Amino acid sequence: MRSTNRIWLDLGVSVFLLGLLIFGGMLIYELNFDAMEVDIDDALAQRGQEISTEKGCIACHTVDGSPGVGPSWMGMFGRVETLDDDSSQIVDELYFRESIRYPDRKMVKGYPKVMSSYWLEEDDFQALLAFAKRLSQ
Repeated sequence: MRSTNRIWLDLGVSVFLLGLLIFGGMLIYELNFDAMEVDIDDALAQRGQEISTEKGCIACHTVDGSPGVGPSWMGMFGRVETLDDDSSQIVDELYFRESIRYPDRKMVKGYPKVMSSYWLEEDDFQALLAFAKRLSQ
């Protein structure tokens, strides 16, 4: 038979984990809402905005320049990033594509290696690219 202390410990851990799950869900919802709030007047970029929400990009990459798990997409294109091997990289279409397909190859310094690899249809990639570029204007 379980001791009373063990039951309370299990209950406390369960409540903590449930709270963490709820908080994380609310944070992801808020980040997705931020992405949807960006005013986009281009149909291709709007589709990219939808893809960034559907694929979860916005869970880690902010669209307003605020810190996130990954680099913000605000002002990303043309920016020079320092990579974890102390080399420099200009964010352009080639780097953007490579970072989506092979995120561990060229990591921006100071960010954790947590991104999954994504293989997008070319139309979807072009839409996501248009959205990211729109955030850099």
